[in-house]
Amino acid sequence: MLDALVFVATFESIGLYWKPPADPGPAGCSVRYRTKDETAWKEGLPLWYDARNRECRGSLVQLSPGTKYEIEVGGKAIVASTWNETFPVKKTVKATGGPLEIKEGGTKDGYILYEGGTIEGGKFNVTISAPYVILRGFTLKGAEQDAIRLLDGAHDVVIEDNDISGWGRKNYVNSKGWEVGVDMESGVRADCRRFNKQLERVIIQKNKIHDPRYGANSWSWGHPAGPQGITFSYCGGNHVIRYNEITSSPGHYFNDGIGGEDNFSETGFPNADSDIYGNVVTHAWDDAIEAEGGNRNVRIWGNYLDQTATGIATTVTHWGPVYIFRNVYNRSRMKSERPPEGDDRGPFAKAGSTEKYGNGRRYVFHNTVLQPDGKNGAGAGIAGNSKQPLTNTVSRNNIFQVWRPHWAAINEAGGSGNDFDYDLSNGRLSEKHGVSGGPDKGIDRGVRLPNFNDSFVGSAPDIGAEEKGAAPLLFGKSRSAATGR
Repeated sequence: MLDALVFVATFESIGLYWKPPADPGPAGCSVRYRTKDETAWKEGLPLWYDARNRECRGSLVQLSPGTKYEIEVGGKAIVASTWNETFPVKKTVKATGGPLEIKEGGTKDGYILYEGGTIEGGKFNVTISAPYVILRGFTLKGAEQDAIRLLDGAHDVVIEDNDISGWGRKNYVNSKGWEVGVDMESGVRADCRRFNKQLERVIIQKNKIHDPRYGANSWSWGHPAGPQGITFSYCGGNHVIRYNEITSSPGHYFNDGIGGEDNFSETGFPNADSDIYGNVVTHAWDDAIEAEGGNRNVRIWGNYLDQTATGIATTVTHWGPVYIFRNVYNRSRMKSERPPEGDDRGPFAKAGSTEKYGNGRRYVFHNTVLQPDGKNGAGAGIAGNSKQPLTNTVSRNNIFQVWRPHWAAINEAGGSGNDFDYDLSNGRLSEKHGVSGGPDKGIDRGVRLPNFNDSFVGSAPDIGAEEKGAAPLLFGKSRSAATGR
């Protein structure tokens, strides 16, 4: 039916799609929800109306896994379930030793679980060309190209609790003697250009992905190129990447920690209906998380990012909405040939649109941008640039501590259609309810955002990623252990 309310779920989110009979205006389409066991309704953030295809789109977030929800939008009612975190296993295969080629898969009613010890060497440590597969508990070392490569036939794959390191080939040695690795070779890699462009529902969780054999070049020699932690190119969506620790060491920095290739497109990575949360991502000469392309109902939250050129990149967001919330960004690092205090400064949220692609809705809520020692953090909270201006972006309740107090906390770069308010910064901030100063000034100074800060403590939500009096933020495997997920 043309006016049907459609949903796509993950563990903790539900993306919603509905075409109303008429333009609802700037307020969008209201949404409410409750579990099957609740009598009272909860309000969600209204769905954004996209006049280009006359559709209301948006997400419910911070839901409980394996739970049924009643949802109403515009008089339309559905029952939608989030994913269950327990996967049925019909067979377990123990594997170790040489490279592993996974060609036998299961069904939605019974996955094949591959468990193992250490696998070293080979072009790839592991290849997966079958559906409904769980890869768990491996130590993967020294792959010639990618440690794990997803091939034609793979979908509904769970990659969890593995230790991955030492992959990749050398591309060249630069003028300073750096051994630079081949671009995009990754701990986990899917290149869907020649096959399987609808690769969907890949779950990458609780892995340690670290120290590729070679590193990327820094911005001192131009745009970084080299190995990455996780890379999906020209693939489908509905993925979850959570609770991973993607880290490295000097000489072995990543290009991007998590990213793709088809950035200026209607699809890109992670494409649509996907979540990236609870990860630790460090040591990348470009983006910690590169989520660029369609970004249709993509949610990125609760990540800790450090020692990267930018935090979260969403240039472009063609469809949206993309939600960026409760992330923490620490130090910005771009050019290896300058000392940290004299380095260039990237933004926490890099954003923009081109004439052909972009202008989808972007929400930036409750993030914290640090400024350690007053000289090592980001140059801006959110920024477009002269070629890709910032458009159609809503910012609320963020702490943007920027490198230079006379710099703008948000740089529109000639963009339009934006809505900024209730942020806090030590830099220039032109907002009606904006707060000037240090992070301590943000207690009870935020604004209510339905479904995003329902459980605030005090008279109003705090500005920033963390709520005073609530449980402290945890990231990576520590967060997984604390939540039991």
